[in-house]
Amino acid sequence: MANVHVVVGGQFGSEGKGHFTAALARKLADTDEVPMVIRTGGPNAGHTVIGNDGREWKLRQIPAAAVAVPEAPIAIAAGSEIDDEVLSGEIRALEEAGIPILERLSVDNQATILASFHKVQEATLVERIGSTGKGVGAARADRIMREAAIWGGPADVAQLATLHLRDREAPVILEATQGFGLGLHAGYYPKCTSRDVCAIDVLAEARLHPWQEGVDRVIVWVVFRPYPIRVAGDSGPLEWETSWEDLGLAAEYTTVTGKIRRVGMWDAKLAQRAMYGNGGPSPSVIPVLMFVDYIDESLEGVTDIDAFDSEAWAALKPYEDDVGSEFAGYGTSASTFAWRFDL
Repeated sequence: MANVHVVVGGQFGSEGKGHFTAALARKLADTDEVPMVIRTGGPNAGHTVIGNDGREWKLRQIPAAAVAVPEAPIAIAAGSEIDDEVLSGEIRALEEAGIPILERLSVDNQATILASFHKVQEATLVERIGSTGKGVGAARADRIMREAAIWGGPADVAQLATLHLRDREAPVILEATQGFGLGLHAGYYPKCTSRDVCAIDVLAEARLHPWQEGVDRVIVWVVFRPYPIRVAGDSGPLEWETSWEDLGLAAEYTTVTGKIRRVGMWDAKLAQRAMYGNGGPSPSVIPVLMFVDYIDESLEGVTDIDAFDSEAWAALKPYEDDVGSEFAGYGTSASTFAWRFDL
């Protein structure tokens, strides 16, 4: 029996899910429980991760944890959309850097192929709703209309995950994309993405079930950042929107489009909705706060919870009060992570 860990975003994406998933995978691997990591979603969302050699990677198809734990089996789920050009480019770059991918990557035979014409079909969405225009919604529409091509091949990722959980008694991590507020039914339609992105939706895209053989417990990690962001353009409401200059922070740019991100102040109601939408309050729904050095500069680059002084704890407490649960750990803009609790 082993745990299934589902990593989801609690705001509008770019919460630091890639960095946290890498920290989680390393934590599990350090206990001799090398996880299988499954990426869901499509190439319209990028996950940033720092490799063991200090190199930064921005990945849109390959799970970020593949860089953090080079021995971990990795997969792309059935509910995903795959841009073969993006996937091939990532595989080539990682292999050339000495990070093995091909020998451990499985792509589910039911995954949808995203074609170049899907990007053309989404051109009007870029201005209309702030879409990244990478063709994911168009590919999903074709799949619903039974017109899309599928990946094919032998891999059944759900079956491989079941074997990993049951026979190896080792955990599985589902690395989700985007964030709660971008969900199709989260309340921001039409300024949203083309899928729902809560833990239950991620499990469905990977075709895994909490009650199936080999699963001991499903743990949902909801990742937050102190200042939520949305992509550039008319991408939808952002409560208490401000600017990077007013915050005194360096501007951030989106991983996929390279455009400057819109930024807002902490939205307690959104955070609470994200916790509830992912099954909280529950001991199995655990919040994580990233970019904590945006709150307290003294926390930049910290890796040890003992580095948090009384002033830092006082600054972090209001965020914890808002989500209604203690944060399991804290990440920084320098891609470091300090665990507060053991797994």
